Amino acid sequence: MESAYDAYVKSEWDKFQNEPQRHRASLDAVHATRVQRVLDVGCGAGQELLPFVASGAVGIGADVAPEVGKLSRELFTREGYGSRIRFVRSRAEQLPFRANVFDVLISRIALPYCHNRTALAESARVLRPDGTLLLKIHHGWYYVHKLWRGMISGDLLSSVHAGRVLAAGLIYHVAGRQIRNRILVGETFQSRWLLRKELRKLGLAIVAELPDSNRRTPSFVIRRTGSSGTIRRNSTLPWRR
Repeated sequence: MESAYDAYVKSEWDKFQNEPQRHRASLDAVHATRVQRVLDVGCGAGQELLPFVASGAVGIGADVAPEVGKLSRELFTREGYGSRIRFVRSRAEQLPFRANVFDVLISRIALPYCHNRTALAESARVLRPDGTLLLKIHHGWYYVHKLWRGMISGDLLSSVHAGRVLAAGLIYHVAGRQIRNRILVGETFQSRWLLRKELRKLGLAIVAELPDSNRRTPSFVIRRTGSSGTIRRNSTLPWRR
């Protein structure tokens, strides 16, 4: 019997496979970069790595799910990319990799569920100088829409959840702190304003938006600037030692 997680992985994989424009958009965003190593944080099926491993890069998917990689390895192997893909169970706030080793880091709708400041700092740490972060977030409008939709449909739990996230996000934006407790949960929304502020501290900057960007779930192309750190390419995989 297929598990709920396996069903989710397959659906996300199939959806991405049926959207070739997404493949092209990812490659176009880094067209001026020689991509050898790519990390997908909160990877799910790892489908976002496909365009890069198909172009010869090594892809690593990181996720907190206990089942991470179990089915995805089979899916990549069927495509002929099994030797260029790895999966690791890891939180975005504590990535098990050395500094300055990834050319591209992908994070699509993982940040809302993380401690933002820590997760972004880890992304900046493992991204090489002049590397690229492809980041998709939940804007406040995502939860406003969810709140309204829940009220219209009578889904009280959905509306309450959206309201709690909006409250947590407002505190984060005003006080600069993410509150995590039974009432406000750990989820929050991001805005372009606050994201730019947090990125600036880390030597990162938004340079463009991906084609799938929209009001509720913006997708950003972010680059790391500066030349601090050393790129180490003397091993196949960039594990922390």
